[in-house]
Amino acid sequence: MRDKEDPQTAAGEVDGVNLEEIREFAKAFKIRRLSLGLTQTQVGQALSATEGPAYSQSAICRFEKLDITPKSAQKIKPVLERWMAEAEARHRAGMQNLTEFIGSEPSKKRKRRTSFTPQALEILNAHFEKNTHPSGQEMTEIAEKLNYDREVVRVWFCNKRQALKNTIKRLKQHEPTSAVPLEPLADSPEENC
Repeated sequence: MRDKEDPQTAAGEVDGVNLEEIREFAKAFKIRRLSLGLTQTQVGQALSATEGPAYSQSAICRFEKLDITPKSAQKIKPVLERWMAEAEARHRAGMQNLTEFIGSEPSKKRKRRTSFTPQALEILNAHFEKNTHPSGQEMTEIAEKLNYDREVVRVWFCNKRQALKNTIKRLKQHEPTSAVPLEPLADSPEENC
């Protein structure tokens, strides 16, 4: 019985979740996924079709990087275990079976992610500090000045506002355990992130 010991740090657990077990599974899942030649996008599309949008490519990416809360990791782990066991069984039965299981056609083509130059980010951040909700005309002017599509600038402002909102929300929370991210597995670049 742990009388005076902090239950959050005891035995590598947070909120009753064994962090080491999650770390080991995330590492093994990524290795197994890569050995089957599957991308995070393929796994996300297959899981989204059967389990819902909470299991998207982004969720797979965050899980593999352990950029996820312990409670969320505990929730997604059994779904990934079942899915991987099924994928491996189908792979052993033949590649055609695996292709049918994951789907060979992507659900939609996504536009390539925009990479902002450091100079562009400096200008965007300066505008954001002055005004978090620029008018349509202001966004058009910023886009022309930076040589980006207006839509790219609009989305950047939306994302920046959401990031600020999330940061404020996290700072207001008095329960640090619910926002404890797991440590990343490695420093290697991640696909699709």
